Amino acid sequence: MNKITNSELKSLQEKGLFKFRDALPTLTPNNATIPAGALAFITREAVEAITKERSGDRALGGSKKFLNWEQEAAFIPFVERTGQVTPYSDKGNPLLSGLNAQFNQFNHYRFTAKYFVGKTESEQYNAANIDYVGVVQSAATEAIAIELNRVAFEGYIDNSSNTYVCYGLLNNPSLENYKAAPKTFAAATWEEVLQIFAEAIAKLTSRTGNNINGDSKIRCVISASAYAVLKSKFTQLGISLSKALEEAYPGLYFVSSAELDNANANANVMYLIGESNAGGIPESTLLGYSEIAYMGNVVQTDYGYSQAVSAGTIGAVVLKNSFIVRYTGV
Repeated sequence: MNKITNSELKSLQEKGLFKFRDALPTLTPNNATIPAGALAFITREAVEAITKERSGDRALGGSKKFLNWEQEAAFIPFVERTGQVTPYSDKGNPLLSGLNAQFNQFNHYRFTAKYFVGKTESEQYNAANIDYVGVVQSAATEAIAIELNRVAFEGYIDNSSNTYVCYGLLNNPSLENYKAAPKTFAAATWEEVLQIFAEAIAKLTSRTGNNINGDSKIRCVISASAYAVLKSKFTQLGISLSKALEEAYPGLYFVSSAELDNANANANVMYLIGESNAGGIPESTLLGYSEIAYMGNVVQTDYGYSQAVSAGTIGAVVLKNSFIVRYTGV
């Protein structure tokens, strides 16, 4: 069993990972005799499964803790500055600067997975040189990571009410409708593809009041299939379209994602997301969470022990919707 050290665990917990429900799980009749070392160990495989960067993190530009586990919703402020100037006069009365603020509500989706270590099974698999504990523990943390990634794109619908608890990037109601590309990248000439990007960036420049322009940092979250076309289609100079675009727009970088394949009425999509510190907020989008790998108490049974691991998210948080344009049919 490849166990992480206490210092490594402390470092992870400082980042909001592998928080335990108690500093030491409460002793109960079920777990009173369990070895203390089993109460707070995390295998390296479990850590790698939950900390591995996935497409949802890359697409949204990272993740951030917005609320605590017990809260039902996060209320995130969106602030508009209202400063104005007037001509100077010694006896003048300048206008006061101020702000407009609104608080948007993001509902909390919590989910959980569980693993069980049976004494006999563990010994049998270990005899076959299979790290039984590492496998079952990492299976639980990987299930958590996969669901976080899915919610980043698709959100979560409550089955009982058939309504969204939280939204993902692909169905976020705060975003403008898709603009239809005139042709798919596969059907378009290389000049036509460059024109699509030129129009998209010009639209970003107009919408953001030049806070985003051709020299700005722009994250292009793009269908994996469409990105493959950009890599394999060449200009007359023999340069791939992806490289030509990166040279034309120095701050442009691509995030290829299979989740964007056939994402809108069976059409491939892409998002251009400008990144700027305008408004004092550097991020335009984030994956919001309360806890990642929130570890439940270890509970001993007659011939083994189990533990639940949970996470909570508010889905894709769009902080600056004017910094995003999206295209369908690419």
